Amino acid sequence: MDRRRRVPRQIAGWMGKYVVEGDEPELWNDCKVADVSVIGLGVELLGVVSDADNLRGRKIIVESTTPAGASLTVRARGEVKNVGPETKRGICVGIEFVEMTDLERSILDALVAMDALW
Repeated sequence: MDRRRRVPRQIAGWMGKYVVEGDEPELWNDCKVADVSVIGLGVELLGVVSDADNLRGRKIIVESTTPAGASLTVRARGEVKNVGPETKRGICVGIEFVEMTDLERSILDALVAMDALW
């Protein structure tokens, strides 16, 4: 099967945390941001993921510190579009950014163009 991507991705490998919006109580769990693009993130949700079958379509927040150091923290909000295979450590999901302002989109486009995040 030929799996073409809509836009190029950059490998990230950043450790972070995530929370699924609407979960009660809102508990943050560990994750790894595998890759990033101008439209979203590939994230491995670590540990036991409750209700993994119903993640698609849900909003999720991911926070991660980049290798640039603690002064550059990324907080992204998006919608789970794909729920991928389970791994030894968790489950992979594809997240598409939602409700970005024009300013946020411009900043992200500039960072990706400069490879500033990598």
